[in-house]
Amino acid sequence: MANKYPSSVVQNYMESQKKWWWVSYATTPVLIGIKVLLVAFCLNFVKIISEKLEDVKFRDILTVVLIAEFVFIIAGFYKFFNFYLIDTDYTLETLQTYYPLSLINYKEAISTEKWLAYPLQLVNVFELMYWGVLAWGIWQLADKKISYQRSLGYVALTYGIGLLFWVGVVCFLILSVSY
Repeated sequence: MANKYPSSVVQNYMESQKKWWWVSYATTPVLIGIKVLLVAFCLNFVKIISEKLEDVKFRDILTVVLIAEFVFIIAGFYKFFNFYLIDTDYTLETLQTYYPLSLINYKEAISTEKWLAYPLQLVNVFELMYWGVLAWGIWQLADKKISYQRSLGYVALTYGIGLLFWVGVVCFLILSVSY
């Protein structure tokens, strides 16, 4: 930051970070809770799609989503160890935009558009694992009366459509702010 901004701006930023450090710690669990509830809400529509799942409670779907969230904890550890052990020479921008095993790491080869950063970051191995764990959970909730492929299709129809809507909103907001 010191290369791009005057020292007074950097100093003010550092002071505000010291003053408001606790806000990020307080909001992170709230935002994760909202995310978990929204994913569970989307997956709750699977009860409408399949009669084999109509007796499933929202609490059970919420449990599946909470179990699946551990995939993103693994992604966080992967990112930490990547910057701690492997790629130790990094910039702040690299640290902010990097997501493990995703297409955002190949952004220069694909596109440099700012609005494409989030969708490229979202296409990653950990997101695929998340979908797989969600499908496994739906398969378990159905007492294995449906196939795993069908439960993966249910996840695509419910969570996938919700995720597609969310990506559209984020891309729209990025485009609106940048122009």
